[in-house]
Amino acid sequence: MASIKAPDSTLSPASRCYRLTPRGQARLAPGGAQPGTAGSLSPYLHDVLEMCGSGVWFEQLQQFMPPRSLDESLRALLELGLIETVARDEAPSYVRPARRRTASMFGDLTQH
Repeated sequence: MASIKAPDSTLSPASRCYRLTPRGQARLAPGGAQPGTAGSLSPYLHDVLEMCGSGVWFEQLQQFMPPRSLDESLRALLELGLIETVARDEAPSYVRPARRRTASMFGDLTQH
């Protein structure tokens, strides 16, 4: 695994990919941190940490979480050293989901 990288302030969060650090992997391992102990994460932070896994793009995370709280969670996890940003050449490829095309309510009527 590459060394931990500080986030590049020139990149927007949406153009970043995140993954677990060795410390983050240890945190998710069985017995890594017990709920209710001094170092435990909130359920929300834990969910974000789990989703980072081997690499996830901000846009993918944003599909499941509100942008502002997601940004705050990512910043907190970065500060704790549990996740790192991934260089574009090391990041998993990301294919944007195709936008769904929905027929207009009157589409069928106007095409005849």
